[in-house]
Amino acid sequence: MSLEDDPIFDALAGLPPVTPGPEWEVRVQARCRTAISKRIALRQQREPYRAELAFISATAILCTYLAAMFAQAVRLAWHY
Repeated sequence: MSLEDDPIFDALAGLPPVTPGPEWEVRVQARCRTAISKRIALRQQREPYRAELAFISATAILCTYLAAMFAQAVRLAWHY
């Protein structure tokens, strides 16, 4: 049996096309706008935290580097 001989596909092809009504389009657009505005608000709330996280990470890396440099300086000073 091939696709051309399949009665299910013949029945599906005979169905009328589905066209959404104007009230459906208004509902979908309203839901999309609501979801987009929630996402934008959430992103704006996260933005300051990301900046703080980047600052804290950079500070931690710098402190680790300075501590390692200080430890090496102390080690070298005690050997000479």
